[in-house]
Amino acid sequence: MKLSVFYDHIVEAQEQTGKDIDSILKYVKECGIDALEIRLSHLQKDEKAAGRIKNAGLSVSCIFEFYDMGKTDETEKIKAHLDMAKELSAPNIMIVPGFLEGGDVDKLKEYMKDEAKLYSFFDSHDEVKRMAEGMNRAVAMGKDMGITVLFEDFDDFSSPMSGINGAAWFLDRCPGIGFTFDCGNFIMHDEDVLFAFDKFFPRIKHVHCKDRSDEAIPVGDGRIPIKEVVTRLVESGYDGYFAIEHFDAKDQMGFIGKSAGFLKAL
Repeated sequence: MKLSVFYDHIVEAQEQTGKDIDSILKYVKECGIDALEIRLSHLQKDEKAAGRIKNAGLSVSCIFEFYDMGKTDETEKIKAHLDMAKELSAPNIMIVPGFLEGGDVDKLKEYMKDEAKLYSFFDSHDEVKRMAEGMNRAVAMGKDMGITVLFEDFDDFSSPMSGINGAAWFLDRCPGIGFTFDCGNFIMHDEDVLFAFDKFFPRIKHVHCKDRSDEAIPVGDGRIPIKEVVTRLVESGYDGYFAIEHFDAKDQMGFIGKSAGFLKAL
């Protein structure tokens, strides 16, 4: 099992404990975590981050970034994203292509559980179609570099892929893209995580292990059936990463250790 954790959690742990980043990264490695998931803009702003990760004996599992593909030609940003992944030997990049605004968000909420209405809405929505075009462009560019391009079921009601039908539309329109299955996000629309898992199983290339409760909690302590998802993937021969995610945790170091222990015991 290959584990990763968000670099944001390392920064949060540093703020919470006062420990230096290098010692926290050493602890992460001792927990049996192999890699970090990190945002492109963080790498661009902090030139020492990549060196710290390498010196700790960790790799980069995925570099993610937010885009505005619905409104802007993001080709140059995609290129920079892929170039950074190539430089750091990261196998994946993940794109959050954009968000809807105003009344479109209300329609998104209304239509998300009605596949026919949502597909019709998206098929006639220029911004959503441009997001798919941008993701397809990234896939083609990534293929030439040996890098897998991903997207996830992003937990924001203004995200067009926040629910099962939204994610399915993008997978239909972007046949070469990989899916990051975020265990904790389908709950936004009160959707069945295991139903979503069965539906998307053939396209899953990366996993975000996020549990849910009334506040941020370690993986395994909430109401999401993460054990079932992880076990079934491992038994199927899945060789991608399981990324530990618990933003806004009140004890990031403690949560990282507990989350890693839970996953490695499965």
